[in-house]
Amino acid sequence: MGNGGPARQDIEAAIVRYLQSWGLREFHDEPSYYDWQRANLSAHSLHKLQSLVEQRQGGENKEADTAFYDLLAIPPFLSILYSQRFDYFRQIGLLLSPRLSSAEQVLDFGCGVGILTCFFAQQHPKIQFVGMDRSIQSIEVAQGEARKRRLSNVQFHLNQDHHASVFFDCILSTQVLLQSEREPGLPSQNWRTFERSHDASLQEKLENQTGLNERLARLASMLSPHGRLICFEKTWNLGRRIFFQRALNRQRFFPISDPVPCSYQELGELRIDGPMYELSRTSVAEKAVWNEGPFYGGGETLYRCIGVTAERMVKELRISQSLEKVSGHNDTVGPWSVQFGVWEEVLAWGVCETESGFRGLLIAGEGEKDIIFSLLKEVQSPTNSNFTDLLQNCWGNIRDVLQSESTPGYENHTPSAQDIYQALPSKVIQQESTFADGDGKEMHIEIGTTKTLLYLYWANTFDQRQLLLMDEQGAAMLREYYLESLESARNASGEASASP
Repeated sequence: MGNGGPARQDIEAAIVRYLQSWGLREFHDEPSYYDWQRANLSAHSLHKLQSLVEQRQGGENKEADTAFYDLLAIPPFLSILYSQRFDYFRQIGLLLSPRLSSAEQVLDFGCGVGILTCFFAQQHPKIQFVGMDRSIQSIEVAQGEARKRRLSNVQFHLNQDHHASVFFDCILSTQVLLQSEREPGLPSQNWRTFERSHDASLQEKLENQTGLNERLARLASMLSPHGRLICFEKTWNLGRRIFFQRALNRQRFFPISDPVPCSYQELGELRIDGPMYELSRTSVAEKAVWNEGPFYGGGETLYRCIGVTAERMVKELRISQSLEKVSGHNDTVGPWSVQFGVWEEVLAWGVCETESGFRGLLIAGEGEKDIIFSLLKEVQSPTNSNFTDLLQNCWGNIRDVLQSESTPGYENHTPSAQDIYQALPSKVIQQESTFADGDGKEMHIEIGTTKTLLYLYWANTFDQRQLLLMDEQGAAMLREYYLESLESARNASGEASASP
């Protein structure tokens, strides 16, 4: 850190030791974690836990939600259940701790058992911390931990015990304000766009349903005039993110720094939450602009396939522009060649072929062609070992050349699928259906042709996008998938109408 504070690796080492002092263990896969969970929780305890999970309905049942967190505060549930969040605590601790150095009075709103609150108090002994939560059992555990760790600069209180005369120059709120995990937020205007209408009545209705307006108003009342609110929720989904941002804006919270994605591992699976916002209510911040567009991740258009699917797609892609080709010999796979090109100024592609029978194909949106073309530099003069490593990194086991014929030639489930779909040349729609539920929510499915390829496109007003591309031999599979998707959409929409 430029301010002379502890280095990131030192903070990380400290937080790992700290989490272990709570009895938390780190797991990198589900089987080993759940084996440990079953070994340490009785069948009765597991049944009680599962019952509360079902009752809390993703945070929508307040009483069951509080009971759930009361249970998590009781040993051995605490160490076992919070171990799932080991990397979450590590990454959020690393993200937030440096941002607290300039504060004097910090409120951790929704502190739970105080795991991060006590860590922050330990790292910043000159700052006064207050942890607040609605779970009585959690607060009691947090108070006990603060005493055990001899932390004189932190206190813990139930939500209702807060005195209105106390103000904070920094408030932390992590995954507390938008508890309704199943609420999708605001729908887009139609399936063709990510843009939202400015329907104040719908925004207010959702804020009331989720209790978001009440929680934000409470935080606003506790923040000092020039204080900061640092918060993030499970709002990576665009509909939830725009809804959350507009609620913040209605309470006159404005961003004072760029939002930061919050990513962490949970039992071996990558989670991306947030983004994290740093906000102020001062007039200077009013000029900041909220981003209401989707986040695009580097490489999200990249797709890879091998074997027969790659062979068929290469025949179609080579019809268009081929930019460069290199070849060589490898002791393991024999003669090889790598060729790169661009298809109709829409897709970039790279194919690796060996005389021993391997064929691997990489496809990406034209805007990310550098990701594929950068491989050219790696294979121009490779050694035997790094060439086979290159194949392994790109396509997995190079002996696995029998990929199913039903595998798509290209598949994209990210927001970038819309950009590629819109850029497809000479589109001819063969069949399409749009489902609407009467509340402005739509789902659209279409199948058609583009140049020498066939495509299927699926989109809805909650930002889900899917694009499949196949060659002519995959027409039957694509048609079958279209009919299955159509039937699934009809069942999901119930009485919804479909316009052919």
